[in-house]
Amino acid sequence: SLSSASLIKGTEAGIQIEPAMQEVPTTPESIEAFKTVIQTNDLTKTLIGKDGKSTALIITLKENLDTTPVPRYLIQIDEKKGDEVAAKVAQTEGVAAVLTGSSDAERFTLASVYAIDAAKLSKKGLSTIVVVPSADADHKALLANLSALVKELDQKTGKVSFTDKGIPFYDRITATLPLLDNKTDGKTYISGSRAVSGIVTRLLVQDLSLLFPIVILIIILVLYLSFRSLRGVLLPLGNVIISVIWAMGLMGWLNQAISNATMVLPIILIAVGTAYTIHVINRYYEELGKTSDKKTAIEETITHVALPVFLAGATTFIGFMSLAVSRIDALRMFGILSALGILFALVLSLTLTPAIMVVLRTPKRAFHRSTEPKGRLAETLGALGSSVVHHPKTTVGISLLLIAFLAIFIPKVKFETNTINSFKKGSEVRTASEYLNENFTGITVMTIIASTTEDGAILEPATLKAIDGLQTRLEQLRLYKEKVIGPEDPNWAKGTDIVGGSQSIVTFIKGVNKAFNNDNEAFNRVPDEENPVPVSTEVYTYKGNSLIEKDSETGEVLTTYTEGNDFSVADGYALLTMGDYTRKVDLATGKATDIIPGRTYVGQLVFQYENSGKPETIEAFMDSPRKTVKINVFIKTASSTLIGQVQKEARTYIAQNFPKDVSADITGLSNLTLAILRLLVESQISSVLSSLVIVFLFITLLSRSFVEGLFSVIPLSASLLFNFGFMGLFNIPIDISTATIASIGIGVGIDYTLHFLERLKSYLCHMEYDDAVKATLETTGKGIFFNALAVAAGFAALMFSQLRGNFFMGLLLSLIMITSSTFAVTLLPALLKLVNPKFLHKEALKSVCEDDL
Repeated sequence: SLSSASLIKGTEAGIQIEPAMQEVPTTPESIEAFKTVIQTNDLTKTLIGKDGKSTALIITLKENLDTTPVPRYLIQIDEKKGDEVAAKVAQTEGVAAVLTGSSDAERFTLASVYAIDAAKLSKKGLSTIVVVPSADADHKALLANLSALVKELDQKTGKVSFTDKGIPFYDRITATLPLLDNKTDGKTYISGSRAVSGIVTRLLVQDLSLLFPIVILIIILVLYLSFRSLRGVLLPLGNVIISVIWAMGLMGWLNQAISNATMVLPIILIAVGTAYTIHVINRYYEELGKTSDKKTAIEETITHVALPVFLAGATTFIGFMSLAVSRIDALRMFGILSALGILFALVLSLTLTPAIMVVLRTPKRAFHRSTEPKGRLAETLGALGSSVVHHPKTTVGISLLLIAFLAIFIPKVKFETNTINSFKKGSEVRTASEYLNENFTGITVMTIIASTTEDGAILEPATLKAIDGLQTRLEQLRLYKEKVIGPEDPNWAKGTDIVGGSQSIVTFIKGVNKAFNNDNEAFNRVPDEENPVPVSTEVYTYKGNSLIEKDSETGEVLTTYTEGNDFSVADGYALLTMGDYTRKVDLATGKATDIIPGRTYVGQLVFQYENSGKPETIEAFMDSPRKTVKINVFIKTASSTLIGQVQKEARTYIAQNFPKDVSADITGLSNLTLAILRLLVESQISSVLSSLVIVFLFITLLSRSFVEGLFSVIPLSASLLFNFGFMGLFNIPIDISTATIASIGIGVGIDYTLHFLERLKSYLCHMEYDDAVKATLETTGKGIFFNALAVAAGFAALMFSQLRGNFFMGLLLSLIMITSSTFAVTLLPALLKLVNPKFLHKEALKSVCEDDL
């Protein structure tokens, strides 16, 4: 920060490192002078924003800071006795400090260390005192002493509690920001990878507490509108809530933290899991239209829906389990837990639900008896079925035109991870990140590690100049129309900066070299292979074949060198070998210059810097054997696509310009972002293909018909094409949230086709095809409608999320449910009408018809 930044200055003795802020500037003149010093120094200029109105504080966090125990006692006491209790607690053995928020220093400590807002310590007549124990405190004894003290002074309301739970740094810094805002009379922004992860954690908890009741209310509303009965609501809902409890309990037992992927697990299970019980209840009501005997109706229900419900659950299980092959841990765990949750819901729908229905009284209202009107929904669906089979070519044509139109946009779908764009526009972290990217170097750090095999070799000028050239090249890159370009591109002047700056050991070496040479700007560069350094402590006299060395101040003879043995003469100069460097003496003037090799000279510059009081700065960028250095490149975007282009530029420059004995690897958060992107591509392709193939094989084996397997995946494939085309049309990327959509869509969307085909084949035993389609839509069609409505509405709850990824996930999954169910009852029967496959012929349906009897 401005208060801790240092400047390198040259002195007669070498260099000196001093604070950039000797004292706080208070006058306009001193402020302007200080600003000029900061903005003209390579080591500090990035601390001032481009707008000239802001400054940056760069905070480096310790490892595992968020989980490091922070022991503290909280005392709740009557507000009137707060001061008395605080005074006595301060005298208690084992207490290091007592914090009441009475001073600015205490308020800052409460916020920055304990994430406590001092203004909230007192409320409703009660005061909260934070007690900080000493490092060697006996916590058991201290708790007992504090409890006794509080009980003595306030037996009615006094309470003492102890915790050593870690406090996330993001919570600490956000608690501190209001204090900074009050002092600066301005706005404080916080961003960076730790800030993003901190706010994501906070939003996940907020989303879960918000979305869970929303999806419950949505499902209750849909179930009530579907069945208009209490049992029609409670049975499906009870099953999925039990499934969620088991799945989340399993997650806790496996010690898995809630991530952006697993956060949606309860919502997904509730949305999907209700489907199985809906089909059971729908068929139960249908059977009650044929018989008034409850047990018979339940037996018939299980006989007819067990297989299609099992197939639906099994294919959904397969869809989720396909994510288990993902190399991204969060996606893999989400897939496994979701699959198990679906299995729980499936089993409960075929066991617990029928058992409860046996116990319950026969509902007064069944859907309809054979002599009663079918109902408006059944008539509408029946009319749809008749229209489809009477105009199959039109139905297929309209479907294909719609799919073909959207398929045009599939190539525009991007695999993209962008942590900042995960937040909605105007959100705190996105606003902060955009401001910092615009006014400072950038919040995304790309780290390049350059290494040699020989100790000290990284200090070779050729290597350092290659690193300096790499930094210069990357800092010249600009963004123009979603493409990263260099100065050689004709559109470069029209672009905007994509790399805000870079820093490496070269940055410091150049600064020390300049300071070492009287702050001459010409020396603000990497030293050469040979570096002349004037000698001021000795002078020389050349007599005969001898070179006499004298002290430059006293004239005392120090040593005498012999020509031929100790030195050589050429072109008016004497050349002496002095260890790893050469001393060149002007025989006419007696003055000497040391010619120091580049590596040695750079080593001396580094040594000078370390001895000037800042060795930790060197250690942050270079290892002690001088074999490896770190280069930090600051990028003004979190887009994986653009980061990938910057990395490509870096790799190209390294391959073309780095010495052969120097290797370089790109690491850091930017590389992690690209690694996640590559895994997303692999996961998306493998999960979609494996899901479709496994579902196809599963249906083929159970139906014993290859053709039926093919027809079964047609509506689903059409739905997926529709989905990806929709994503391309509206520029929705595939990221960590939307990467699961296809697998979930395959697993759930196939259900509608399975239920349709099973009922259609049953009706074909005693009906012609057109009548069978109409009857199927009048009966099972209602279950498909209610199912799709419930699942789509459940997924739509995700659109209330504060994270854009979850919003798109809810939107797209709802879309897949609508399109896959629609294609199952329109495109599929139209194709079957046109093709008339053998698996629907009477002889192929013999076993089905026998079972139906």
